[in-house]
Amino acid sequence: MNAFERLGLPLKLVLDEVLLSERVTAESRLHHPDAGGDESVFREVRKAGEVLSVPALRIREALVLAGGDPSERGEVSPDVMDLFTPVAGVLGEVSEFVSKRTKALSGLGRAVLDAGLPVVKARLEEVTGKVVGREAELISRFARIDELGWENCLAEMGEVSRGLAFMRKWLGQLREAHGRLFEALLSG
Repeated sequence: MNAFERLGLPLKLVLDEVLLSERVTAESRLHHPDAGGDESVFREVRKAGEVLSVPALRIREALVLAGGDPSERGEVSPDVMDLFTPVAGVLGEVSEFVSKRTKALSGLGRAVLDAGLPVVKARLEEVTGKVVGREAELISRFARIDELGWENCLAEMGEVSRGLAFMRKWLGQLREAHGRLFEALLSG
């Protein structure tokens, strides 16, 4: 399925988010099984909306349509790989804090650990900000790729796609780490 075609959208990486949302909503209403529509078509519409609303999935879809290799294996830019160590480090710090706090036997022990929480949170927010910033930089390349034509940018599209796949994974892990910190504090 071509997600762009399914929603009647132009083959562009830079999409109007409002138009995308309107198309998904209109097509979903039209094909919703409760309104007499076809359930398989409804699922296609929802899937197309999901693919196009997530930049990492959108460029991967575009790469496939342009005849490129959508494999997540391959060269990744040094700018992306430079984030690997900080991400792994802060995730380790959060895990260590949560583990120690969970094992603390007294309120005093938890209070002593909690004194270090602002440092862990600040580091987590700093690394999250770096990942979000790098993700934005990668997405900013969409306009140039559209301008030059997908078929002329297959290598760049592959690199951006792989980079965004890492950003998506890391942002998910960092959000989860935020949640684990919060849960550890709520647990007493």
